[in-house]
Amino acid sequence: MEQSLQDDTQCVVDILSRFIFENKILDTPIYKPLSAKDMCQMMLEAQEESYGDGLDKETRHEYMWLCKGHYYNASYSFYNWPYAFGLLFGKGLYKQYLKDENAFVKKYDQMLRNTALMSAEEVAAGMNIDLTNKEFWLESLSAIEDDIEEFKVLVSKIK
Repeated sequence: MEQSLQDDTQCVVDILSRFIFENKILDTPIYKPLSAKDMCQMMLEAQEESYGDGLDKETRHEYMWLCKGHYYNASYSFYNWPYAFGLLFGKGLYKQYLKDENAFVKKYDQMLRNTALMSAEEVAAGMNIDLTNKEFWLESLSAIEDDIEEFKVLVSKIK
């Protein structure tokens, strides 16, 4: 469970910082080439915005942009976004399953077939999910919160 929570939070929080960083790069009017110092500053700002006080300022990784090759290939813009989408869509699907297992199972196989034929919005609609509805994504995040609470209970029993 600990590894799963680490993966989930990395996917949600760290990938958010990378998304913010890429937006900063693309939204910055460029009058001169960006320096390493500029890039480091944008990365730190992105980490600050994403992690808030959840990451010690002394341990932020200002050179994270240098370690990730997808930042240098235009074909891979927002490379990390599908990971966050997939995680949260899957968590949201699971929440749907918990609400009505029988109805969910009947639609699930068709949803999987549709993934090769339809847009994400159309696939989700087949499961009665509106991807533009913020509540769906908040419910997806609540699945991670539920796991955090369960983890805290389990850890408290170790003491």
